Amino acid sequence: MREKTKYEIEMDYLRAMDQAKELDRLAADLSRIANNGIESAFLILKNNWRGDSSESIELAGRNTTAEIYRTAEDLANTARSIRSTANIVYRAEKSALNMIY
Repeated sequence: MREKTKYEIEMDYLRAMDQAKELDRLAADLSRIANNGIESAFLILKNNWRGDSSESIELAGRNTTAEIYRTAEDLANTARSIRSTANIVYRAEKSALNMIY
């Protein structure tokens, strides 16, 4: 197996950090959607819905919002894991490269 060059190590690290940043952006977008869009839509629907199923709609709205928040948190956790792993791998590969040269 061929050793990575310093450039390849740097590029792999930057790619991982970019992926983590994108996951953070997606998590923030999902949280914003849950906070502003979904809750508002279900509130309007609940307030204008007449009939026995209005409570079901409210429950569905709360469940949907909670699931979106959970997904956003999962994305943020994945981003943190990527950053942590990338830092560990980066330091190990740089250390190995320094041993070679």
